[in-house]
Amino acid sequence: MATNVLDPAALTTQLAALLPPSHKTLTSPHDGLAALVHTILSALTFRLIATDDVSPPRTFPNNVLPDDWNTRGLVDRTFRYRHEQSSLEFLVKVIKLGQRTLINAIALESDKSSSLDVSTNDFTSPSFYPHDLSKPDAQPLVHGFISSNRIADFVSQFKLKIVQKLVPGLRKEGYVEETEDTSSTVAGPANPPQARNPPPARPRPITPPFPDVPYRLPPYGVPRNPLEVGRSDLEPFGVNPFTPPPLFPGHGGDGMFVGFEHPIFRGRGRMPDTFGGPWGGDGYLPPMGAPPGARFDPVGPNPNNPLRPTFGGRPRGGGNNTRDPDNDEFMPPGAGDMFM
Repeated sequence: MATNVLDPAALTTQLAALLPPSHKTLTSPHDGLAALVHTILSALTFRLIATDDVSPPRTFPNNVLPDDWNTRGLVDRTFRYRHEQSSLEFLVKVIKLGQRTLINAIALESDKSSSLDVSTNDFTSPSFYPHDLSKPDAQPLVHGFISSNRIADFVSQFKLKIVQKLVPGLRKEGYVEETEDTSSTVAGPANPPQARNPPPARPRPITPPFPDVPYRLPPYGVPRNPLEVGRSDLEPFGVNPFTPPPLFPGHGGDGMFVGFEHPIFRGRGRMPDTFGGPWGGDGYLPPMGAPPGARFDPVGPNPNNPLRPTFGGRPRGGGNNTRDPDNDEFMPPGAGDMFM
């Protein structure tokens, strides 16, 4: 069985050899991940041809990075590659976004792009940087990536999201492609599992706050003849017997005099002994619609409503008056003064 070319121990050893001899310093965790990306691609025989977007391709012996690869004052790290198993040119950018690192890659000639977004602190140790590998007492480079297991996790995600998108079916001794299930298992907190098919959103049914007295829509209907609406206002004292009959049957009870036949009491005008709810009218008024003790008339001509305000068993207004609304307004100021 061939040795894994992306083994964490092999990658950390090769990373140190790929840094420029005169500048072996990793200034930040972002530089550490960028150097690790270059090391992975170099181990898979990607050939470095530039470290920016515009320079003409050139040769870098053994893929060693140039001295200025991380000293140009830019946060982004850019690498351009070619591979013997493809005729395309690949552009890879390692971008710092706050506490995250975004890796974008694209095949320039075909616009085949891929990306990987990771939390920087999940794969690097911030206290390790800046780190100069040329010092005799320099700590092992693996500490800059927390542990060998975290390097392996990063490699697994990078293979699945970047390498296998750019060069599917890459052939390299010691290289095995990742599967989606394996990558999601080792990803840990960086890629929490998500539901593949979330249930569709459904509107919550509207239920009345008081189930004992459900809401009901008012039973108002469309008049049978729209041209007859308000006709009774033209003849409030009755129909002229000498007037020709209308072409359409009248609707009745829709004028300015509000009685049992008025459309606002549709369906109840001929049943004065019943009412639509304990609050009168069509029963649409919710419980506590009028606060206790309020001077409130029921919503409709319901003389037999037990909740109707009365004085001594008699309806408000005096005598046997059953007309609505009740005469419950106050007298004007000074009405009882004989000298006014």
